[in-house]
Amino acid sequence: MSTPGEGELHLWFCRRELVAGSEPFQREVLSRYAGVAPIDLNFARGPHGKPALSSPHLPIAFNLSNCRDQLVIAISSGAAVGVDLEYCDPRRDVEKLAQRFFSATEVLQMSACAGAPKVDRFYDYWTLKEAAIKATGGSLGRELESTSFGLTEAVGLAEECTPGSITALTSPVEGTAWFGLLQPFEEYRLAICCIAADDFSAGILQFDWPHDTPQMCPPRLLATSSVDSKTARSASL
Repeated sequence: MSTPGEGELHLWFCRRELVAGSEPFQREVLSRYAGVAPIDLNFARGPHGKPALSSPHLPIAFNLSNCRDQLVIAISSGAAVGVDLEYCDPRRDVEKLAQRFFSATEVLQMSACAGAPKVDRFYDYWTLKEAAIKATGGSLGRELESTSFGLTEAVGLAEECTPGSITALTSPVEGTAWFGLLQPFEEYRLAICCIAADDFSAGILQFDWPHDTPQMCPPRLLATSSVDSKTARSASL
């Protein structure tokens, strides 16, 4: 399996019933890039437990997320990456959670929506926050409130829409980063943060485990950032 090229991100999706758990799935996917058995992979962990492949050495970075019966692992060509997958649960009290964890700008944008769009907008922000924090190996408990985004809507029909824009207002990322917001399945949101000076909008390849041929139609891209060098930690954090 070839490692991602410049400007590429690989997303591997798997139904939970097909694997024994998150760690076995992670090992199985990475073993395809390493060319060794899953058991022969060795990992190191950062201060907050984010794993990295220590041997064999490969020019890749990865991050895993799971929600309900779906797992996903994002693979980059060595740039730190964070991914978060969430089900847009209509039963969740999103307004209460937003008041606790969202910035005033985010709360205002979410409040302007009604019904299902309000729930969707909550998960737009929530997944972006988690992806940014996970990319840096940060702590979700400490940094959710101090990470915020601005969003504009996608324009046009689903099949031919122009993605909206993502702006990092305050972020744990120090340096240049790219953000993407996707809809991999109905009623789900997926966000990616990649700390790199590349635009990955056209380089997202989707693989459905256990197949190693990318799908012809990658997940729908709802919004994307320009490669943003202004995502450094703000003075207010």
